[in-house]
Amino acid sequence: MGDIQQVLAILSKAIIRETAAFNYYYKQSEDKSLTPDLAGLLTRLAEEERVHRRLLMNEYMSIEKGWNESWSEEKGTVLAYPVPDKPPIRVLEVSPCLEARAIALPSLLVGGDNILTLVLKDGKKGVAGTFISLYDVMGHGLKTTGINAFANKVLGEYIDSAGPSGMETELLFPRNVIKHLNRRMNERFEGQGVFLTMVTALFHTAAREMTYAIAGHEPPFVIRKDGKVESLMNTQLVVGIDAEYPYRQATTPFDPGDVFCVFSDGIIEAKNPAGDMFGRERISDLLKGSAGKAPDRIIQDLLDRLREFAGGTPLDDEMTIVIVAAKGEKE
Repeated sequence: MGDIQQVLAILSKAIIRETAAFNYYYKQSEDKSLTPDLAGLLTRLAEEERVHRRLLMNEYMSIEKGWNESWSEEKGTVLAYPVPDKPPIRVLEVSPCLEARAIALPSLLVGGDNILTLVLKDGKKGVAGTFISLYDVMGHGLKTTGINAFANKVLGEYIDSAGPSGMETELLFPRNVIKHLNRRMNERFEGQGVFLTMVTALFHTAAREMTYAIAGHEPPFVIRKDGKVESLMNTQLVVGIDAEYPYRQATTPFDPGDVFCVFSDGIIEAKNPAGDMFGRERISDLLKGSAGKAPDRIIQDLLDRLREFAGGTPLDDEMTIVIVAAKGEKE
């Protein structure tokens, strides 16, 4: 059985288990002898299983229909998948003053891209901000999944140790998050040529600003409410080369109406039949007309422009896009 078929088999078993759990909780919730509180809890648990099952089913369909992985003597592992018409857009958990959406192609669970988010609170349990990170393991396809999993475990444990009030302790300052992962990646993969690029951002609710750090990643864009597009060009060394690299962070205003756009290099390096790359300029040009648009609309516009550009040429790298919009008044 090939690797992709093994992935599909694992996902299929997971879907079966999630379905059984959903059925169990839902059936138990209809027990008339239960108090309304207990019945409500069981209904909530059933809905959680429904969400997980939907995620797994979307992943299964994405991999089965869109993933074609092969080996090239020149390039190694090669992906090939079409630009989808309407991919599943992921809703990211953020503070009430923000709205965030993301896509991960061709699959959320398999590959080298990953997105992490956390809503932060101050000592009075009020919303203080939102932490968001996107990283991209160098390489393609299944071989990057294990590295991705290691990075996800390291970051997950670190974020959990900081807790929802991590903003107060500086543990979740972007430079510190990247420094921690960089040290752990060097310990685990020293001499193996394993690297990843990363953008980490901390959105401060009260201050209406964003602090960020970039480790070798494609610089994100910020679209101001007046339509001006800015590139955050403070990129630094990729993660995994120098364990003691002194990563720095920068801060920029993030007012209501502003939009943050970060993406992996899969969209930048997408090609048309002539071999031309999509590039940053086409993204910037589209974003100039995106002020006031909802995040999911911006993502769809980017995919439509990319599909038109590609002219049927398949994408050969994972592609992730995250859009964060500031909305409403200061909390």
